[in-house]
Amino acid sequence: MTTKIDDVDNNLPLPSEKMPKCWNEEERINALFSPSRSKSANSQDWISKYKFWQNLIYEWLNHTKRISFSITDLNSAFKRRGCTPLCLATVVEEMLRTNEIIPEIEFLKEPCESWTAWSIDIFLKKPLVWSFSKVKSYVGNNEINRETKYIHLQIVKEFGDILLSILERKREHTLVPFSELARSCKSEIDKNISDNTMMLILIWLRHQKKVVFRSNENESELLIKIAMHSSDNITEIEEGLYKLMKQENELIKEIELMEKEKINVINETKSYLTKGLRQVAKTYLKKKKELENTIEKRAQTLDNIQSLITSIQNTHTNTTVLSAYKTGSNVLKKLNKSYLSESNVTDVVDDLLEALEEQKEVEFTLSESLKNDDSNADLEAELAELMKSDENILPSVPNSELSPTIDELQKELKNLCVEETLFDVPSELPKKVYNKKISKQSECL
Repeated sequence: MTTKIDDVDNNLPLPSEKMPKCWNEEERINALFSPSRSKSANSQDWISKYKFWQNLIYEWLNHTKRISFSITDLNSAFKRRGCTPLCLATVVEEMLRTNEIIPEIEFLKEPCESWTAWSIDIFLKKPLVWSFSKVKSYVGNNEINRETKYIHLQIVKEFGDILLSILERKREHTLVPFSELARSCKSEIDKNISDNTMMLILIWLRHQKKVVFRSNENESELLIKIAMHSSDNITEIEEGLYKLMKQENELIKEIELMEKEKINVINETKSYLTKGLRQVAKTYLKKKKELENTIEKRAQTLDNIQSLITSIQNTHTNTTVLSAYKTGSNVLKKLNKSYLSESNVTDVVDDLLEALEEQKEVEFTLSESLKNDDSNADLEAELAELMKSDENILPSVPNSELSPTIDELQKELKNLCVEETLFDVPSELPKKVYNKKISKQSECL
């Protein structure tokens, strides 16, 4: 049966809400604090214990804002009721084998040729050779050296992204001093983050070719710059511009202080005048004039420095534009030489005209009739023969006879001679009736 103990230790490595629930379960925590058995004996139990400490170490590093640790640090952080975990050496060995952590001495090595080569050397070649025989270089009396420092790579990547975003916001200054970056990190990440942690993060970013930095020649200040490309570095022009901008800021602060002092002197002068101490007031008035002269000189110096900064920035921009012009000119010359010469253009135009002419001929050919003209001519000749044969058989009738006009018909009717026997008309029939019949017959005709 599991026994729960409340408030086992007030000195927790993490806030109580972030601590694992089993931390107060005596039976379970004793098993997690015990030495690790062989993985082959009980792989499920071994993996469960490893995952517990792996996650807890990550959460502790993230909470304390640190990226390096030793086994001694872990034992001190996770001490419970006077007992330290006895399995942390095995956990660290596994994290080292799976490249979750890296010895600090390896991390601080300068990249041999490039970030890629450094990564291959650290993450591919070394693990193949390392096994237990290589790890013994960190081991004394068959135990890992508990003072050896390791870098947690996941933590350093996450902190590196935050630090890089801070540098991005300060990009207009080109170079950022380490002291200014440290103040920003302490205000945005955590006030307890150490300078050593930030320096390790910067080294990581430099390994990735994301930043470059170097110490000022005459000062101990470390200057940092976001790398635009892999071969980027801090130039003398950028360093000189940084010094001018730093001097500009110092002059502005100095002028602000003198202006405040001038206001105080004027107030003091008025105060002594009110008290009737004119001589003392005159003394303060002289001091005011001296301050005004000094402010005027500082303002002139500030104006000169600002003009110089503007000129340098404009010159840098003009140089960049000129370089772009030169690049474009060289590209155009090469293109003209290779493709746009006069002979090449003439040949291409001639080829194009020839191709268009061929296309027209093809279209004309495709639009012609597919029927045979000779067969059509034969049909026309046969029709003509048929017409001739019809003329020989049928008599030709004038068009006027085929379609007589009305006048011709009336004339023919008048010339008709009708015999009485034809109609068999009796002699006694009245002449009026007879004429009416003749009229009807004419209408019928």
